Amino acid sequence: MSVLTSPRGKVEVVHCRRTESQDIYCIKNLIRKFTQKLFGNLNIIYLLEKRSCLQTTKN
Repeated sequence: MSVLTSPRGKVEVVHCRRTESQDIYCIKNLIRKFTQKLFGNLNIIYLLEKRSCLQTTKN
């Protein structure tokens, strides 16, 4: 659990968990046209796998 405060002062409590493969659909829904124009097409599966590899090498 973490408490986040926005620059405008709004406070929210966030519960974090490890990302799982079934989250890909929800993550893809967060990507907007502006994001695609800025960064290009993102391969969500690649990003999740890359993150998993980084986590295991740190342990």
